[in-house]
Amino acid sequence: MSDIPDLALRHEALTPRIATAKPPLLVLLHGYGSNEEDLLQIAPYLPDQFQVVSLRAPFMLMPGSNAWFAIEHTNDGLICDVTQAQLSLVVLNESIDQAICIYGTDPHQTFVAGFSQGGAMAGLVAMSRNDVRGTVIMSGINPFKVTPNLPTTPCNSDILIVHGTIDEVVSLMDGQASRDSLLELGFAVKYIEFPIGHTIDLRVIGALTRFLTQRLK
Repeated sequence: MSDIPDLALRHEALTPRIATAKPPLLVLLHGYGSNEEDLLQIAPYLPDQFQVVSLRAPFMLMPGSNAWFAIEHTNDGLICDVTQAQLSLVVLNESIDQAICIYGTDPHQTFVAGFSQGGAMAGLVAMSRNDVRGTVIMSGINPFKVTPNLPTTPCNSDILIVHGTIDEVVSLMDGQASRDSLLELGFAVKYIEFPIGHTIDLRVIGALTRFLTQRLK
C-alpha cells in the first residue's frame, strides 16, 4: 500500500496480487465523512488482477473526514450540493486519467465502485465517460440528484446497483430511482436488494466480486 501524491486527488493504491502487463483498474470512492482508507477493507475479496486506487474526496469536513459534496437531511429526503458534486466530478475524472497513465492499467478495463455518496459519484463517472467497463453503486445516493444535465457520452458501462431494503441513511427509493433512470438512458443495469441497512456486508461484497469477475477480459 502506498500514498502517492501524483494524482489530482490523494489516494491509496494496492498493486495486483497477480501481475499482468496491463492490469485492470478499480477505482474506489468512499462515502460522506470518510476517507481513502475506508473501502480498502474489501480489497482481500477482490479479484487478484486489479490495480486498486482508492481516492479521497476533495472537500475536508475535519481531519480524516471528507466529502464529495455537501448534503442536508430534510423531511423530503437528502438535498445535495450540485455545484460541489460537479467540481468533484472534474477532479475525479482527472484522477482516473492520471491513474491509468501512472499505474499502466488497461484503458479498456477501468471499473469504478462507490458507497453511499461515493455511489452517486460512481454513477456520475459512468455518465460522463465512455471508457468505463463496469460501475458499482452500493447504497448510493441517486446520481440524478446531482446531475443538472443528461449525459451526452455513450452509455458503455455495465452497472450494478446494490441497496439495502432497510437503509436508514439513503432511502431505498434512491436505489430504485437510480436503476430506473439509468435504464432509461440505455445502460445495462443489474439491480439487487438485500435486507440490510446502510452498510457493506459479505452479501454486497459477493455481488460486487461476481460482477467484476464476470466483466474482466
